[in-house]
Amino acid sequence: MASGPATNLVPKDNKSTGISDSESQVPRTDAPPKKESPLVMQIVVRRDLLEDSEERSKGWGVGPLMAQVAHAATAVIHETRGDPNTQAYLADLKGMHKLVHQVPNGTALVRLSEVLTTAGVLHHLWVEQPENVPTCLALAPNRRDNKIKKALKKADADKLWQG
Repeated sequence: MASGPATNLVPKDNKSTGISDSESQVPRTDAPPKKESPLVMQIVVRRDLLEDSEERSKGWGVGPLMAQVAHAATAVIHETRGDPNTQAYLADLKGMHKLVHQVPNGTALVRLSEVLTTAGVLHHLWVEQPENVPTCLALAPNRRDNKIKKALKKADADKLWQG
């Protein structure tokens, strides 16, 4: 028998030919089941809140912006706690994945929320009160399907956060 790369072989039933199963094998034809994409939570943050802007002069900094992200992430988890994806995401604490995206300003963030709403994507737009300033948005845990990728691209929110 020639040596070479191992192949996944299954014994062939040869009872009628008299050849033993160990002497006659055929390649396995059934493919393994397709693995699902991991669940992720995308968080979209306004870039201008950390740059020179009117809002920046009102006290926005890294710490307050991180608090806004925590608010949005917590809110979307609470609002979608009955969703199977959210339940599966929460059941695997060590396997949680988050992607942080950026948008240039509040107008782009509100537009993203509108696009996601139209596409039927579960999310929470966090609007800080009493200032009434939209700061960030969190998507419910999802498998990054095409609907979400298209919505992020359409709203110019497909860029990952640049530190």
